[in-house]
Amino acid sequence: MKVLKFGGTSVGSAENMRKVALIVKREGAKITVLSAMSGTTDALVRIVKLAGKKGPLDPIEEELAMLSEKYTTCIENLLRSHKETALDRMNEALKTIRREVSDFRGSVSERIIIARGELLTSAIFTYYLQELGMKAELLHAPGFMHTDGESKVDTGLLKEKLSVLTAGDADTYYITQGFICSNASGEIDNLGRGGSDYSAALMGAAIGAGEVQIWTDIDGMHNNDPRFVENTYPIRRMSFDEAAELAYFGAKILHPATIQPCKDQDIPVLLKNTMDPDAPGTTISHEEDTQRDFHAVAAKDGITVIRIYSTRMLMAYGFLRKVFEIFEEHKTPIDMITTSEVAVSLTIDSDCHLDAIVRELNALGTIEIERNNTIVCIVGHMDHTQTGLAARIMESVAGVPIKMISYGASHRSIAMLVETHYKKEILQSINDKLFIRC
Repeated sequence: MKVLKFGGTSVGSAENMRKVALIVKREGAKITVLSAMSGTTDALVRIVKLAGKKGPLDPIEEELAMLSEKYTTCIENLLRSHKETALDRMNEALKTIRREVSDFRGSVSERIIIARGELLTSAIFTYYLQELGMKAELLHAPGFMHTDGESKVDTGLLKEKLSVLTAGDADTYYITQGFICSNASGEIDNLGRGGSDYSAALMGAAIGAGEVQIWTDIDGMHNNDPRFVENTYPIRRMSFDEAAELAYFGAKILHPATIQPCKDQDIPVLLKNTMDPDAPGTTISHEEDTQRDFHAVAAKDGITVIRIYSTRMLMAYGFLRKVFEIFEEHKTPIDMITTSEVAVSLTIDSDCHLDAIVRELNALGTIEIERNNTIVCIVGHMDHTQTGLAARIMESVAGVPIKMISYGASHRSIAMLVETHYKKEILQSINDKLFIRC
């Protein structure tokens, strides 16, 4: 059994949906997980923001008109016998959004509005498969993808419900939504940006899939970010741990949480290109490439540095525990940390609770804040008994000032912190001096 996930660009037009249908049929996908058509979620987010400002409705109507034109064009170019049904469904969805926008100024959650894109896109695609003569059934993801009060997915319930839903004809193609779910209150919610990848991984683990395929518009995971760097190349094989680190530290092709469910059950993850389905892409599995020291690099922007200076650290114990408890209280994870006798430097990628965190940290010492930083993470097979690896890395970034370094926590990565305006320079320098195409 296979679970296939397609991103917004992959289903962003009638032409692309036709390509996706061919792939779904060729691969014999048990479950196909879809994002909203490209641009939909961004438009719905803008609508929510406009509604929150309680200003004139004209800008909201402009956004809705854009969505109407986008989906109408797709439906008219894609469907025949189901065209009127799909158009009615789209118009009803737009009416619902208008009503929800009105209610949003009162009580309706923005997450309900944002979910409309996945629901509509998956319905249109299911109609198309049915017109092709395929046995296609639309599943409602919030009915089986539930989260608790900590936003963790109930994997036991997911397995139970999916096993019932997909226990029918073996020839049936099940279509559902990524990203969206039900929360602990029973309301429609979502798993966050990029959550469709995570949805697919969880579903794959729930049904014991043979593989999970993530389809985008890029030929697999590259050794560096092709948006900023020249002469990158796709990596054909990668371990679960390497892929997880790259995703966490900024590789846009994969959601950071995707890897763990598949790693736990040893389900390979394939990263494939919808626009070039015959390209090999990247296969992520337990197999490690030990032939190369350095495999890939990723960069994560929006990093804030917090420096804590305190003589109370000297020869003391319990100081770091107090620091970590403050971040835990405000549900703010730490990316990097370095220490000296009288100082701690750490980084966070969300400053939502920064003011409250700083107020509490002030009781421990003197605090400095530095914004607009980027973490650059190099992953590979870094044997700590091997000499010269750190020297090669430092030589490759010799022209850029490094603010922090994290090395030795695992044999798979080294992370460096730089000011964001050096990002492109350091990525290109690493690419030119450290990576050898294989």
